[in-house]
Amino acid sequence: MALEIEIKVKVPSLDTIRDNLIRNGAELIADQDEHDLYYNAPHRDFAVTDEALRIRYLANQTCGKAMPPNVTYKGPKVGREGFKSREEIIVDLSSAEEYCLILERLGFYLTAEVIKHREIYQCRDAIVTLDNLPGVGTFSEIEASFSLTEDEAISVINRTAEMAGISGERLTKSYLEILLDSRNPKNTI
Repeated sequence: MALEIEIKVKVPSLDTIRDNLIRNGAELIADQDEHDLYYNAPHRDFAVTDEALRIRYLANQTCGKAMPPNVTYKGPKVGREGFKSREEIIVDLSSAEEYCLILERLGFYLTAEVIKHREIYQCRDAIVTLDNLPGVGTFSEIEASFSLTEDEAISVINRTAEMAGISGERLTKSYLEILLDSRNPKNTI
């Protein structure tokens, strides 16, 4: 179990951020298409409890170490303004399809699928992602190393954002929430 501390910013373009990362020595560690299947529970509504249960698998990976499918539990969001912090538990799977079948047999049901193209860059004490969600927009996330305290993580995130040129409103919504909002024009970001 770890506490994920990150920021997410909707950006008009990923090109300048990518250039800044490369110029400052960040290493591209993965370039992949991610499919995230979000499930809800039969006994409580994760939208109400602010939790998430996600199955992630890769559809295409052009660079980086092969990542097995995994299931992730994310607890309710906590943390300071503009920073998203939440408990995160990840378990690798041998078969995403069979795990989804188990969930469905137990009464869990698919809420949505989020598809994104993601480039992952390793910076000092942080990971920066450049994400393109078709039909939704382009985003960048900065996640601090799990080994840092909250204050250290916030400092690293702020320095990394400045170095990479990632600016704008920091969103605490998940990609699932952003996708669902994009489908409902009354709640757009």
